[in-house]
Amino acid sequence: MIIPKSINQAVIAIWVTIAIGAVVAIIEKQMGSIGSIVFGFYLFLNGISCVVPYKISMGSNPARYIFAIITVTGFLFMLGGTAAGMMKLDIVLSILSIPINIFIIYRLFSGEASNWFLQPK
Repeated sequence: MIIPKSINQAVIAIWVTIAIGAVVAIIEKQMGSIGSIVFGFYLFLNGISCVVPYKISMGSNPARYIFAIITVTGFLFMLGGTAAGMMKLDIVLSILSIPINIFIIYRLFSGEASNWFLQPK
């Protein structure tokens, strides 16, 4: 099964965002901005989110929809003002990740990608 270029690009971008999230959590822990429990929760969420790019690269059509729903929901929460309680580094990361996530969703739902997801695996 040959994975289309658009899917590879999206999966790599997802891995990059996950890695950046983990690095930000480590930086915030070192700066004392977050405690051990919150740090552990961040790492737990990052670990769980590693399933998404794996499942997408394996051809899981529901995984791409789950990614899109979680991403759009996150954008809506940011617009709704939940950023007020976030750490500054998290806010900056969230703002910078918007174009990356738009790129990922665009690549996951391109014609080439949609055709690939609909093929029997």
